[in-house]
Parts: sequence; structure tokens; C-alpha cells
Amino acid sequence: MYAHFVFCWAEGASLVHVSHGTLAGPKMTLWTDVRIAGRWSGVVLADFGQAWVAAHLAKFAH
Repeated sequence: MYAHFVFCWAEGASLVHVSHGTLAGPKMTLWTDVRIAGRWSGVVLADFGQAWVAAHLAKFAH
């Protein structure tokens, strides 16, 4: 199974919405209240997303 996560962070918001899916296709909302800190930017979101995915998938490692 492949994990495709989409992170939506509205400018000025302190919460990220996490969904399964793709940017151009359908999405299934998973969480709408994931806290993010930092100034709104693609770099901050990319760093956050990579760390979040690593931590999330580690929960399923044996």
C-alpha cells in the first residue's frame, strides 16, 4: 500500500488539514486539527509534512 498524504495549510492558520489522496484528484479527510508552527511557506510545510509522515508511518513499523 502506498501512502499519499495531502497537507492543506491556509495562510495565517495554525492548523493543517491532512487527507489521503492527491492534489489534483479526490481526497479523503483524515485530520483537520494538526498544529503547525512557523511562518506560512512552502518550505515550512514541506519540512512539517516530511516529519509528520515519518512519525505517522513509524507507528505501523514492526
